[in-house]
Amino acid sequence: MNQIQRRTGNISYAPCPPEEFCGRYEERERLRSLLPRAEEHGQAVMISGPPGIGKSSLLNWLAYDLQDRPGGSRSLVIRAEIFEPPRMIFSAFRKLLYDLQLHAVSGWFRSPFGIEYVKEAARYANDLLEKYAAPVEPVGLLPKTGEEIIGVFAQAPEVEYDRVREGFWELLQALGSLMADSGRIAVVLLDDAHLASRPDRRLLKDIIHDLPPGVLLAFTCQDGGGYEMTDEWDVPVVHLSRMQGHEIQEMGMKRFGLSPDDTAAAFLEETAGDPFSLMACFNALRVRGLAPTPEVLEELLAGEWDPAEIAFDALPEIWQAWAEMLSVLNPPFPVPVMACMLSSPGPALVPITDNLQESPIFIRLPGGGYAFAHHFLQEYSLKRLSADTKMALNAMAVECFEQSMHLIPVRLHALLSLAGHHFNAQDYEKAADLNLELALRFYNREDYDTALILTRQAIVSAEHMGDDTLLAAAKRQRDLIQQKMSDPAGTAQ
Repeated sequence: MNQIQRRTGNISYAPCPPEEFCGRYEERERLRSLLPRAEEHGQAVMISGPPGIGKSSLLNWLAYDLQDRPGGSRSLVIRAEIFEPPRMIFSAFRKLLYDLQLHAVSGWFRSPFGIEYVKEAARYANDLLEKYAAPVEPVGLLPKTGEEIIGVFAQAPEVEYDRVREGFWELLQALGSLMADSGRIAVVLLDDAHLASRPDRRLLKDIIHDLPPGVLLAFTCQDGGGYEMTDEWDVPVVHLSRMQGHEIQEMGMKRFGLSPDDTAAAFLEETAGDPFSLMACFNALRVRGLAPTPEVLEELLAGEWDPAEIAFDALPEIWQAWAEMLSVLNPPFPVPVMACMLSSPGPALVPITDNLQESPIFIRLPGGGYAFAHHFLQEYSLKRLSADTKMALNAMAVECFEQSMHLIPVRLHALLSLAGHHFNAQDYEKAADLNLELALRFYNREDYDTALILTRQAIVSAEHMGDDTLLAAAKRQRDLIQQKMSDPAGTAQ
């Protein structure tokens, strides 16, 4: 293979920094064309495409263009990312409020948030979301495990869904009105809306159908894998497809300092046209000191190549090892748990977080947790593990969560993680009760997808235990959940 002089490390697989964003000029103009409509009537837009196509990066660029670009509109942008289930009720909207709170203490947004009606609307919406989710929130949880965990839930005062919807809409109305007075708009960004819980999706759809003036709502949605939502959401769609040759050349030079010629760019357009695959290719060339010639690229991408495998192989061994160790965790990864998993407790937390922030495969999330920079990397890292290694790492994760329970602010995330790790470690006795109890809580809040995942884990656990009574109870719960899922209107008896 042809060599080049420079040999440098990987560029991060996190969403592209806005100043390095490449191509997608038609899509950018399409998004900008919707802004007048947002100012006058409120506007929603969906960014769609297959995995790895650059949806999150385009959302990142949109946030920068509307809020931070010099000479731009300086609009208020709040955003949230949604992860794979199981997750908390209204997790997306609670993250949006968290981002709103961050704006209230920084930058020029501190002045608008001094207005009492905006502060009151934010407090009211946050209170409603918290109360609605309270029946699945644990209280007073200390480092407890197994049967000691069951029973630490408390019922909160009942809050109807309509109050939640109205409360959040009133907040958006207050933000839209406030921004309109200053010639700006309020922008709400949701990444990976296809992963949202049923309550989140219901609230999202209701808000889309009744957006107040001065508000732009943009969300990303994955194509394929049963996630098709284009027909479900009556909104304009900006669809992303493979990058074109000239865009690939721009990406190679702007982000990697590499200059593929027209022939090489055409080859990449045909074989690796999505941004994640291009990232993997260009990073591999950088760390190996190779030029992006057609011959080099054909050799690199020979056979049934996997972009995640190419990306993983280009990592230093320490990052490969860390990726495999942490691949069993559900994001967001709490820092104390990560430190425990990587056998670095106590004072070593600081160098671990420093190293994670320098890594091209991990990203720090609002609130202090971490995640893989792209879910392809986590999926591939997990796939590399043997069955015995997965079981051992899940058992280690149980110990780490139990040791760190008092340091984890979101206790429900810890419980959901424990339910999954007990199950995957084949500790079925502890997994059965915890999964069944959590499933019931989510069922009562109509998050049937999460409830079904947890109930199925309880069923398998009961089968392995040979507990016929528990198995019968879990199957009854599963059947009830499936009935609700197939008959959302509640007409079946």
